Amino acid sequence: MKKTTLLLASLGLFLFSSCSSDDNSTIVEPQPVNHLLGAWKLNTMSIKISQDGEVLLEQIDVPTEGQVTWEYDFNEDLTVDYVIVADGQSEEGTGTYTVTDSSLTITIQDEPQTFEITTLNAENLYLKFSEEEEIQEGFLVNIEMEQKFIRK
Repeated sequence: MKKTTLLLASLGLFLFSSCSSDDNSTIVEPQPVNHLLGAWKLNTMSIKISQDGEVLLEQIDVPTEGQVTWEYDFNEDLTVDYVIVADGQSEEGTGTYTVTDSSLTITIQDEPQTFEITTLNAENLYLKFSEEEEIQEGFLVNIEMEQKFIRK
């Protein structure tokens, strides 16, 4: 998977959206892995981009419907089927996954991505990750993203 391309396409969602939420709901501790099995559809995304401690962009719970399609189907054999459509680019296939404590690692085309599971229950799966990314030559930013999936 071209992680950077899809990440940048997802960032476009935030640059052209200005929706936020005052949802102060409590984060539920991750539940057993059996809650993970099955199909999930991305519902909202939150992102914070900063450089040298200065927040450049922050969007909370931006709805993705009609803008980004991101679906996972976790199988008992530790494979995951995925469909990602963002900014006119589409990718689908099968990868693998592992769960350790509150971490989920999804490997697609030999590229692992590790997420912190912040919520996992029968209806909600929230995945968070943070990484430093060079988005232009010499321009490094810290990207924190949380993807909120709902049961499909």
